[in-house]
Amino acid sequence: MCTTMKPLLIASILVLAAVAVNAEGKEKKSTAEKKQTKRGLLSLGYGYGSDIDHGYSVGDGGWDGGHSLGGGGGYGGYGGIDIVSGGAGYGDYGSLQPFYLGSHAEKTITVVKGVPVPYPVEKHIPYPVTKHVPYPVKVAVPAPYPVVKQVPYPVKVPVHIKVPVPQPYPVEKIVHVPVKVPVDRPYPVKVLVPQPYPVEKHIPYPVKVHVPQPYPVEKQVPYPVKVPVHVPQPYPVYKEVPYPVKVAVDRPYPVHVPQPYPVHVIKNVPYPVERPVPYPVKVAVDRPVPYPVEKPYPVAVKVPYPAPYPVEKPVPYPVEKPVPYPVKVAVDRPVPYAVAKPVPYAVEKPVPYPVKVPVAVPVHGGGGWEGGYESYH
Repeated sequence: MCTTMKPLLIASILVLAAVAVNAEGKEKKSTAEKKQTKRGLLSLGYGYGSDIDHGYSVGDGGWDGGHSLGGGGGYGGYGGIDIVSGGAGYGDYGSLQPFYLGSHAEKTITVVKGVPVPYPVEKHIPYPVTKHVPYPVKVAVPAPYPVVKQVPYPVKVPVHIKVPVPQPYPVEKIVHVPVKVPVDRPYPVKVLVPQPYPVEKHIPYPVKVHVPQPYPVEKQVPYPVKVPVHVPQPYPVYKEVPYPVKVAVDRPYPVHVPQPYPVHVIKNVPYPVERPVPYPVKVAVDRPVPYPVEKPYPVAVKVPYPAPYPVEKPVPYPVEKPVPYPVKVAVDRPVPYAVAKPVPYAVEKPVPYPVKVPVAVPVHGGGGWEGGYESYH
């Protein structure tokens, strides 16, 4: 790509340079033709004469209010000569120094010819710009496209468990043999029931309830009741009558209030706030490269069939079940026997009671204890 672009860039630069040289030659010829022609009227302007049409301009200048004739020259501002007062105006380029004429001097016109000054010119040179043009890429896709769908299905996997079996092994065969069980014949048992059997039957019967006629109905009817309230006569009535009250107030005195006084004002100062702004970012993406993709495909799997195995089948057979039946038990006549019966008897129980005990009491007045004990009262 780079090797193909270099010759194009060089050729385009050469063509642009030739066009620029041709344009400059035409501009020089046009300027020469203009100089050979007759000069026209002075163009009236304020400092823009010589640069535009290479002619003469009459400008305005001076500080004093007198009439001035001057030429605006070059790129600068106003330039000229004041004839009356002799003051000079401001000018950056092409202005003359002031000179004084007599009071009876004749008015003259100062002609200032502008001199062109070269200035840089920015020239737009086109250059090739690579533009991304998408193009279709054909991908070989078989038609119709086979789609493999995985469908789960149950698979029976036999589990082989090795069981040691003797060869030959004994086989037990159950042979049912009838067994006679002696069962007594049933016999009738008499149950004593009183005859005739009394049966109680509940028969409802009407019961008369005495209700007076006519039936009295109590209804509460409110009625006004006068309650005597004691009111003094004549009734005292208190009436509030406002009256003026003089309050002693001192004479007003001047109070000094500072005017104006400083007030603190909180002023918000703007400050820059960073705010994230999303912008598109170009990400270089390579061209898609086809690569093989492994696709699942069905594979035939051989499933072994299970080997025959013995199956146990339950076979019904008679089972002996005990059945209760009444049995007569021979009971002899009742024989009396002695039964021990407890007999109440008196038991001594201790009961507390007060007992008088003599206590020695000291007698004061003698030289010691008197002999004997006083009787306890």
